[in-house]
Amino acid sequence: MRFLPSLQLLLFFFFLLTTTLSLQQPKTPYQCDETFSFFSTDIAATANLSHCRKLPTFSAELGWNLHNDTFAKNKMISTVDFIFSVVLAASTGWVAWGVNPGPVPQMVGTRAIVGIREMDGGDGPVVVATYNITGEVRLGCKLVNSTVLEFSVRNVRSSYRAATGRVVVAGRLMLPVAEYDVRRLNHVWQMGPAAAGIVLLPHSLRLQNFDGVETLDLVTGRKVGHSNTALRDAHGVLSVIGWGILLPIGVITVRYFKTFPFQKREWFLLHSSCQITAYVLGTTAWAIGLALLGSSKYYYTILSHRIIGILIFCLATLQMMALWLKPKRKDKYRKYWSIYHHVVGYSLIALVIVNIFKGFNILRPPPKWRWGYIGILSSIAGVFLIMEIITWYKFHHQQKRDAITQNKSRRQSAQVDLN
Repeated sequence: MRFLPSLQLLLFFFFLLTTTLSLQQPKTPYQCDETFSFFSTDIAATANLSHCRKLPTFSAELGWNLHNDTFAKNKMISTVDFIFSVVLAASTGWVAWGVNPGPVPQMVGTRAIVGIREMDGGDGPVVVATYNITGEVRLGCKLVNSTVLEFSVRNVRSSYRAATGRVVVAGRLMLPVAEYDVRRLNHVWQMGPAAAGIVLLPHSLRLQNFDGVETLDLVTGRKVGHSNTALRDAHGVLSVIGWGILLPIGVITVRYFKTFPFQKREWFLLHSSCQITAYVLGTTAWAIGLALLGSSKYYYTILSHRIIGILIFCLATLQMMALWLKPKRKDKYRKYWSIYHHVVGYSLIALVIVNIFKGFNILRPPPKWRWGYIGILSSIAGVFLIMEIITWYKFHHQQKRDAITQNKSRRQSAQVDLN
């Protein structure tokens, strides 16, 4: 019986990961068609859009048309017609879309166009205002309307449909070429629960509220630059495969395959392959998590997930070191090493399961991913239960056989003594 060595397992799961992530990424930019809901509104009917894009959060949509540069007020100006729409979480609230002249797409520094729906009612326009989002907003200061922007916003229109809950805001931006590169334009979108007049109340601090950032090439319609979303997907997939699946499978092999007709080389090779591959994949996921932590200004929202992840890495490293620190079978410290190895191993699996479900709560992937892992975990638990029953049955049966053999030996010894 042959098992794949750990390197081949690692290459297989790496191929599986890259294939999965590549299928999730669009090969071409989105084209404007009837799948974009804003085309059903009168606002989009009058717009001549060249590119459209479905944004990854809040079911947001963006369409635009880039005009040729013009020279005005001693500046080169890029003219961009835009239309932006979001489904409100409730019948009231605010939606925002804006551009950031800074080096990276982020909230601070964004010049935003915000649609505010303050009163509950039927269809109709929403209040539209412009905002300059400064660093003081992150410190808790109120976000108030600002008309002082380095570009002008013209021909602003807005609408709201109660049947769909979608807010649509459209207009024209006159962007100075010196500050805004349309080949690498940082844009930001957001949604909040309410506003007091034109003073916006803070949005929630869930992860998706910090994912509304991208860098776009308005000429081709493609997203440029890296995205934390792909890194988070890699972090999650590697964690589930490494820590969440291979690690408990490795425990099952070492606990139960020794009691079945397998050679030591066979079950030990499978056990070590699973554990080493799990450690490599899990450590890679942990390193990606550290990189995501360094690039995020809001890591305090996932503090418990981060602490448990560090603890998992430390315990897994201890388990790997145990391969070289393992005493000989007749060594008097062998039983203490076994206790330590078992306690750390089962604690590690419990922490892994808890942290994976914490990760699901943070990333909020489609329900099929959570239920798929629950199915895999249930299957592993079922195998564990069946093997445990078989092992205890064999142990109990062996005890009975030993007891019968001992009784028979005693009777034979007693009969010999009588003779």
